[in-house]
Amino acid sequence: MNTLIGQYVNKLTINNINDFALKNNIKLNEKELNILLDVAKNHYRDLLDGNDEKVKEYLKNNLTNENFEKVTNLYNEYKEKYQGYL
Repeated sequence: MNTLIGQYVNKLTINNINDFALKNNIKLNEKELNILLDVAKNHYRDLLDGNDEKVKEYLKNNLTNENFEKVTNLYNEYKEKYQGYL
């Protein structure tokens, strides 16, 4: 499963992140988009394994409070929804 996810993550773009964020009523600036793309590409294994505390702390320090809350809520929602598939 991780191989499929890794292949998908490698193809992610800033536009993919932005489109998904906007679809979920999250307006990110360019810096935040780059941060989330970096996290997705370089830390997705940590997130899948549940080792998300360092990533959350990094995001908390680099996103606006509003966007951090929205991103974290969305992450938790999807984590709960798809936990059985990972």
